[in-house]
Amino acid sequence: MGAWAQERDDFIPAFSGAYIFGIPLLCTMEMWWIGQYADLWKLLIFLGLAFVANLGLTYAAGFKRRSTFGTTVNQAVDAVAVGIVAATIMLLLLNQIRLSEPLDSIVGKNVVQTVPLSIGASVANQIFGTRGEKSRQGESHGEPMGPWHSFFSDVGATIIGGIFIGFSIAPTDEVPMIAVALDYRHLVAVIGFSLVVSYMIVFASGFDQASPQGLFQRPFTETTLAYIVSLAVSFVALYLFDQIEMGDPLLSMLEETLVLGVPATVGGAASRLVI
Repeated sequence: MGAWAQERDDFIPAFSGAYIFGIPLLCTMEMWWIGQYADLWKLLIFLGLAFVANLGLTYAAGFKRRSTFGTTVNQAVDAVAVGIVAATIMLLLLNQIRLSEPLDSIVGKNVVQTVPLSIGASVANQIFGTRGEKSRQGESHGEPMGPWHSFFSDVGATIIGGIFIGFSIAPTDEVPMIAVALDYRHLVAVIGFSLVVSYMIVFASGFDQASPQGLFQRPFTETTLAYIVSLAVSFVALYLFDQIEMGDPLLSMLEETLVLGVPATVGGAASRLVI
């Protein structure tokens, strides 16, 4: 395997772990405000804490091979960098950072989010196991599931994960606040990001080594159908928490459903790995 391919295989699970563990805080307005108004010295402390935490985590559960102290330091720096990039992507997607904003505001929002995201990157492989050690479909405990068993298992896992993450965010003011700030370009990007991150977590990260057993387990169909299920979970959650009503404009309901669909999709993807 070439060096670039190895780097790709190292960083895909890191980004997957970052979003799995950091997605709720990315959708928390208090985190945006803290970063926007925090003093420089506090932001430096945030970065320092992120580096120290990741230094310890990468020593025990790094997402790259570790051998020397220098390598461990490099991995900790990489984890912090993953957190910064992952935060930037998500905040741009949700239109919470804009090029017209002051630079210190943009940097602050990113730095505050970097702490949980970088820690998620570091612990990802430890939680889900190293490549090839953990797979779905029951292969580690006996015979693989049949196609229909696998289908309903994955649908159920997607619903459970979507409820676990989505129901914690649906009652908050962040969903309508984010939705009203998005234009059609952001909405298209939200859909694309949701599909990409779902595929990345389940199929490209290396956390899951199971062979496809049916229609739903193939990358394209599973990713698409799981996203539809996650959107359905999001719509139900928003309706149950009175965030949307049947008389609301269709576009407004769609926008809020797509916004909540991002964390619900991440939760559903993570759940399919462990159920």
